[in-house]
Amino acid sequence: MMKDLIEGYPNQLRSYVPIFTAYTDSAFPTDAPTDKALRVALRYEVGRFFGSVVRLTSAVNRNAYDEAFVAYSDMALHFDRYMRVGGLYTFYDDIIDLEKLYEGIKDDELQFADPAKDPPLVRDLVLLIKGPDKGRTGILIGVYPDDKMAVKLDRYKGIREIRVVEGSWVAKRVGEQEPDDVFSLTSST
Repeated sequence: MMKDLIEGYPNQLRSYVPIFTAYTDSAFPTDAPTDKALRVALRYEVGRFFGSVVRLTSAVNRNAYDEAFVAYSDMALHFDRYMRVGGLYTFYDDIIDLEKLYEGIKDDELQFADPAKDPPLVRDLVLLIKGPDKGRTGILIGVYPDDKMAVKLDRYKGIREIRVVEGSWVAKRVGEQEPDDVFSLTSST
């Protein structure tokens, strides 16, 4: 079933290569060291993005769903990095470490399941319970073999950033939750 859902995406995603190339070359056109370095960085992220597309297709064809989730996570991560490096995000988050805001607040005051007893699974709504993004919420999109987890953060100023963090930093949200907006249908009135 998953194969049917993504069958057309690899070709569609490959059709964006000229757009990525055109943006990279027009936004950073000079031979200045900064432009050269940015072109290299952006091309690297595009290459990693499309490598992830190939891995996703292969994993889906083999019904290797855990590998497919990781490949999708990598696609999202490299696209996010392309957007960030290319200066395409509409804001810069100048808060470096949110963990400081939670000093003095006990973990049991936050609503999350014990990650050791009830670890989050792909597609669970999650809360980051440690690290510089502590307190931010999102959806788990991939679990890597080295116990890292890819989290697509909830929308902030119109943008959904991707974070790859230690598995121990991620907990399943509990209590009544608003559904993640990727699962929401917009109404047309």
